[in-house]
Amino acid sequence: MLIYFIVPLMIVYCYFLSRVTMYRNSDRYNDERFVARNNSTIFFWFIILLAFASLKGENVGVDYPMYYGFFLQENYHALLEPGINFIYDIAVHFDSFYIFAASVYFLFLFFILLGIWRNSPNYLISIFLFIIMHIYYNAFNQIRQLIAVSIIFCFAHILVSNKKLDKLIYFSILLLALLFHNSAIFLFILFFLPKKTFHPKVVIPLFVVTAVLYFIPSVKNQIGELIISISGTYGEKYSQGTYNFFGVNKEKGLMQFIPVVIQMFIVSCSLYLTKSKANLHINDRLYQFSTNAVVVNLCLYSLAGIEAIDRLQIYFSCFNIYYYSYLLHILFNYENKLIGQLFACFIVSFWILYYILRLMINVHGVVPYKLFI
Repeated sequence: MLIYFIVPLMIVYCYFLSRVTMYRNSDRYNDERFVARNNSTIFFWFIILLAFASLKGENVGVDYPMYYGFFLQENYHALLEPGINFIYDIAVHFDSFYIFAASVYFLFLFFILLGIWRNSPNYLISIFLFIIMHIYYNAFNQIRQLIAVSIIFCFAHILVSNKKLDKLIYFSILLLALLFHNSAIFLFILFFLPKKTFHPKVVIPLFVVTAVLYFIPSVKNQIGELIISISGTYGEKYSQGTYNFFGVNKEKGLMQFIPVVIQMFIVSCSLYLTKSKANLHINDRLYQFSTNAVVVNLCLYSLAGIEAIDRLQIYFSCFNIYYYSYLLHILFNYENKLIGQLFACFIVSFWILYYILRLMINVHGVVPYKLFI
């Protein structure tokens, strides 16, 4: 497990080594603090994270043995996803699973880090969040979907544009994501997600209703039955034993829900604290859109355990990177420095503790880390 602590600690070390807390560029950022956009940082961590993911053992991750099995048995064409099939074809041709692993993680990290490069005010903070939020470790399992997620994430700034042509461009991006996972078809709903931040008077009652629904199995079961009736493959997959599958949040209980409640508290507070952004150099449209995506993600958690919902939730959870990157940047430049710093420390402390908890219970099956030999 030690390796999973070394990686984020290395990022924190690089953060202080770069002295970003002291860095100011008055000519370009009008005395905006905590700006760090060094391209070598992106490249360095791309190589580190690519090697870390590509060289892991076949049993590191709950789903990863399945991908290795597809390679050995050459039965991957049943996936019906041309992008993944093409990568498998190359790996089988050269008889090397390393080619498959390096290729899929290259695509995943390329699009994630390209999105950070385009939109983040501080690369190190965004990469740090990418890891401690376990979005990186999700790809140790659901690699096909996470490639699709990374594509959606990378080009989200196009979706929030006011240009009509960009909407058409984003539709083509969804088609690109479909090459790697068919769940991307559900992402047309992003076109209907408001570009302006939800009002607190809407968000807070919505969170309360979500918390109540989390503990009402009858409502969840009805929603689950409706979803599998219209979900095609999922309907067939879970046509037997739906009660067990759609029981109260599977193995999740109050302890698993507490971190979600804390995130709801953070989002609710941020809606009041960040109304004034002091002319910061951030993509305000993307920040507001990401805030709404995070709200939807937290509400979807009340239905966690329904396979179709879980698949959809992964797409929304990636917007945590943008949301918290912008939120921390706003707090670091907040007019009331004490409130800004205290709230920022609370957020970072929570995610670090949550990161450790998820590693301890091995939620993604990634512990212990072993090399593929």
